[in-house]
Amino acid sequence: MGPDANKRPTAEEVLEKLLEGNNRFVEGNLLHPNHCQESRQLVMHQQEPVATILTCADSRVPPVDIFDQGIGDLFIVRVAGNIIGDHTLGSIEYAVAYLHTPLIIVMGHSSCGAITAVAKGASLGGHMATLAPPIQTAIKNIKDAEGDLIENASKEVACHIARNIETSEPIIADFVEEGKVKVIAAYYDLQSGIVSILPK
Repeated sequence: MGPDANKRPTAEEVLEKLLEGNNRFVEGNLLHPNHCQESRQLVMHQQEPVATILTCADSRVPPVDIFDQGIGDLFIVRVAGNIIGDHTLGSIEYAVAYLHTPLIIVMGHSSCGAITAVAKGASLGGHMATLAPPIQTAIKNIKDAEGDLIENASKEVACHIARNIETSEPIIADFVEEGKVKVIAAYYDLQSGIVSILPK
């Protein structure tokens, strides 16, 4: 089993820490914590990440850098379009059940290639086709909203997936109901570097 959950920071404390790190990232005042040999040794036999982050596989969206964290700080699950399936949900379940991460962040981002492709009606062959349904649902939900379609869809995908994770049974929904885990949606702007918290 992982560390004692009673000694872990709260979701609110973790979020504050991550947003402070994001502010350093935006301002170019990175601390690069937990990147040394000592840090590697400390987590060699046991990890105690403070948050689980589901985000896009996009190479421009590196959560450790965006939140100015280091080795062992974040449990990161990445897939194009930051959508969920059995494997991604299983990974998130592991993080909350065994690593006791109190915070799950679903983070979409600007200029998402997967969302752009689906929005433009591109033909996704092979296994790429499995990415489309949740993105298509998000696009339907916001098709009449004002503003940029891709940006709106990216935010809606993050919110939609966060809601699905929050209610995912049996494991995550139980942790959420017990107040041990909080699930939030966020949006990363590639140009500014800013992470915004989204209302679900």
